[in-house]
Amino acid sequence: MEELLKDYDKKRVDVFINYLEELKNELKDGKPKNWWFKSVSKLEFAGAFKKVASEGLFIDGDTVTLNYLKKLVVTYDYHAYQNKVKAVHPDTIFDFGLVYEGDKFSFSKESGRVVYNHEISNPFNTERVIIGAYGVIKNKTGEFLETISTTDIKKMQKSSKMGYIWKEWFDRMVLKSIVKRICKVHFKDVVKGLEEEDNEQYDMDLIGLDEDIIESIENCKTIDDLSEIYTENNLKVKDKKVFMKKLSEKKESIKKVINEKLAIIESCKIKNVASFLKYLEDQKLNYFDMSKSEIIDKAENYDILELNV
Repeated sequence: MEELLKDYDKKRVDVFINYLEELKNELKDGKPKNWWFKSVSKLEFAGAFKKVASEGLFIDGDTVTLNYLKKLVVTYDYHAYQNKVKAVHPDTIFDFGLVYEGDKFSFSKESGRVVYNHEISNPFNTERVIIGAYGVIKNKTGEFLETISTTDIKKMQKSSKMGYIWKEWFDRMVLKSIVKRICKVHFKDVVKGLEEEDNEQYDMDLIGLDEDIIESIENCKTIDDLSEIYTENNLKVKDKKVFMKKLSEKKESIKKVINEKLAIIESCKIKNVASFLKYLEDQKLNYFDMSKSEIIDKAENYDILELNV
């Protein structure tokens, strides 16, 4: 990796390499959390670094991170948007905040000046409900204010392909949403590259489906599972076109995984594949969920059993 990025700042490259090591070794329930890591080449990782570097930023594992959505994608948090604008307009002052139920928030614009007031009702109440957010930018080009409502937040969360991040870091994602909006509206030329990359992580079609149905489709592991969801929801969904599109996409995804796993099984040169699959079923294992190494290990055990029969 050092050789691929030899023309870039060494300190930043070292931070990036350390971050890649963390991704590679991070575990969840004793298994690799970032299962996709091994499928990404060094060239792809280096390409992501270079792409971010072209924006004047770098992948540090904090403000700019990596994720996987059928391909390697870069995720920018709200600090990255701030840093990008400040790089072009160093005098920029940001102020943004979450508005909770019970808070009082008001604003006005007087001769180009943004005047606003946010009274926080109870900052120590951990059960407070977010009802919106606001962002303010002031620099030599002017003073700007944007807000997002509960409806906006729900649409953003629902259209995200990374719902798990919204669930774990809801307040952070709302802050990112307001900062991204105000930067996009008033400094679109500055943050265009960040926004285009970010938008790959959203699918506006998802707004047309209930969250429960979306989650059910994503959790499907077999074509039969998809058929059950179709039967249960076909007459209920409001947007049948989007519903069918998501079922079709998931079906293709399942087929791809099945073919990949069967190719691994066939590479083990098992004489009777059907018998091996039954062997896995008897052990309550589904090859769909198994890694390549796990399949190979079970295939070797199966061969030993067959020899002893």
